[in-house]
Amino acid sequence: MTIQIRRRCRRCCLGRTAIYLLILFATSSTAICSYNFYLNVLSEQRNERFKSFIVDEKDLQDAKIKPTKNMQLFHEDYFNITNLACRYPKLTIDNPEILKHLDPVTKSQPDCEKSTNWVYVDNGTFRLSQQALQKHGPIVCAYRPILRSKDDFTTMEGARLFPVVDKMPLVSDFFRADCRARDGSFYSNIHSGIMFDAGLHMRHIWNPMVKTHLGYNVLMFGFDSISRMTFMRFLPKTFSYFIKELGGVVLKGIN
Repeated sequence: MTIQIRRRCRRCCLGRTAIYLLILFATSSTAICSYNFYLNVLSEQRNERFKSFIVDEKDLQDAKIKPTKNMQLFHEDYFNITNLACRYPKLTIDNPEILKHLDPVTKSQPDCEKSTNWVYVDNGTFRLSQQALQKHGPIVCAYRPILRSKDDFTTMEGARLFPVVDKMPLVSDFFRADCRARDGSFYSNIHSGIMFDAGLHMRHIWNPMVKTHLGYNVLMFGFDSISRMTFMRFLPKTFSYFIKELGGVVLKGIN
């Protein structure tokens, strides 16, 4: 009898010890994960706050943009343009000889449709707007993929999918949604998104980057048949955001 009591006490103590160790492990793991998470968040916020951009001073002068504290300006003498065979012309954004041929940018807001889209795309999935569901009741939709045809200037429609449900993965980057609500309202519109393609995510496994690759990630953003001055005149907010927020480099002398 005494031996059985001792065994039960021993099992009870071992069970409690295991539970205490498990709780201690879970608490420690949670604390470490929380610390790493907040450390990463604070580091990103700090880097975002103190990040600086290298900006050509001439870009700011041409667009009449005031420099900010996060800008490191490169002056004209830094680029050593004295030996250039092709000289850059001296252009001004407010040249009256040019402005008289251009229509000024008006501050009036565009007349946009006030109704909200029933359908939107979220992280590669087909979504139904909660606002539309609350206003019109249950909604059923058909999905018509819009696919690339024989060249860049023609498209074709794929097989019609009906019905489609909320949070369904996209089967194409572009599609037409035709929806009808319980109250009799109808919605039809073309939407775009990024379809999940497992093959693209496997490319880094099939064709890994070799050690000789530099691994650069550069976005080239351009407007066809638009000069740099026209860009600054007609899209001043875009130009300012490109320079001040993205730290973009404006190419000059490109024809």
